[in-house]
Amino acid sequence: MTALTTIPASALGAAARPRLVDAPSDYRPRVGVLHHETHRFPAATYLSRSVAREERAIARQALEATDRAASRRIGGLGVLVTLLFVAALGLLATGRADTGSGLSTLVVLGALVVLTTVALVVALRRHEREHDVLAERVRMYEARLKELRQRR
Repeated sequence: MTALTTIPASALGAAARPRLVDAPSDYRPRVGVLHHETHRFPAATYLSRSVAREERAIARQALEATDRAASRRIGGLGVLVTLLFVAALGLLATGRADTGSGLSTLVVLGALVVLTTVALVVALRRHEREHDVLAERVRMYEARLKELRQRR
């Protein structure tokens, strides 16, 4: 018996289709900043357009909530980094960094700037991942709605 070879559809020049899966594992367990919300499984959007529209609206709301929360978090960390940096510059400008206690204060401020910058990078990367997952979910429901419109 001969073995059949398979050629991926992308190699044949077919357009890449979005991944359309309505599975509980596909949904994020925590939506937005409120961690006490109940976990909701996605509805079967292949049944009707109204269900797909509702799920798309919920996914968009979750995306907006995540963006707002991340914006506040990132903005706060940015302000903190700026304030620490200005405090270090003020310490240097007044000449108090020449004393022993001023030098140790300068070292502590520098360490805090580094730690806060690392926290800012971590927050940015975490938000990027959350945003990508939720944006993909919105795109999935929009693709599902497009398919349902074409079947009509």
